[in-house]
Amino acid sequence: MSKKYISMSCLPLPTFVEGNQVTFEPGEEHPNRTDLQYFVLIFMTAGRLYIAEDGTKYTVNAGELFLLQPKHHHYSWRKMDQTTSYYWLHFYTSGNWRQSATPVTMAPSIEVPTLHYFTPTLTLHLPKHIEIPDHKGTLSLVKQLFAESKEQEDFGFWRSQQLFIDVLQSIQIRAEGESKLVALSKEVQRFLRDHFNEKITSTVLSDQFHYHPNYITRSLKATIGLTPFEYLSQYRMEEAEKRLLNTDLAISEIAEDVGYQNIYYFSTAFKKYTGSSPKKYRSLKQRKV
Repeated sequence: MSKKYISMSCLPLPTFVEGNQVTFEPGEEHPNRTDLQYFVLIFMTAGRLYIAEDGTKYTVNAGELFLLQPKHHHYSWRKMDQTTSYYWLHFYTSGNWRQSATPVTMAPSIEVPTLHYFTPTLTLHLPKHIEIPDHKGTLSLVKQLFAESKEQEDFGFWRSQQLFIDVLQSIQIRAEGESKLVALSKEVQRFLRDHFNEKITSTVLSDQFHYHPNYITRSLKATIGLTPFEYLSQYRMEEAEKRLLNTDLAISEIAEDVGYQNIYYFSTAFKKYTGSSPKKYRSLKQRKV
């Protein structure tokens, strides 16, 4: 079986589109297509499927699952030689994803404000081709999913999405080393938030966490898509916005409060972040109140 993985960001979540069960008789073939915009998740229940993706040939047996990528060339490299049945699920994600030989952490494709640090950043790692985990339980979820998706009421749609996420959770794998990166990223983020108004350098972070600065940068880049200093700058700007809107502090005081000793550098960074100078930003926002 293929030792490949598809890693995808859970922000936003993947969405179930449709699914069904199909049976092929000997001599028939899987459709030849290149333009399908959905992932195709296959749960084999009987027979043997000879499927190719972009020239790479796979043989998928009963009791195994297989995952096809969207907008890639899928076709049969050999006709069915026995009655073959499987469940198929089409799902879509607008988030970042990648197929690779090892699981990789994917940053979210949507911006998550740094002040909302309770929002988790998760990557879903799906195997390309393995035996179906918890065969009976997983197929039971798939059957429930199909039953709910046939309901005409709105509730059926939401219930089917919930069941689809349960299916993904039942087949996902845990990436070795990812928990270490994620844990370090959370610690660094917490440190930056707690000390955002202090002078922070690569040396400070390295001394604090006992890792090379490049590894610290990698941990944040892989989980939130920002370097430590991009994260720090964004957090400082969000804190400055709060003070401009909710206090009467002078702009020079706000600059110092959020870690800038030079008001010119603060004003330049703030304008780059918001599109307005601190003074203009405060004036425009207060005018709208």
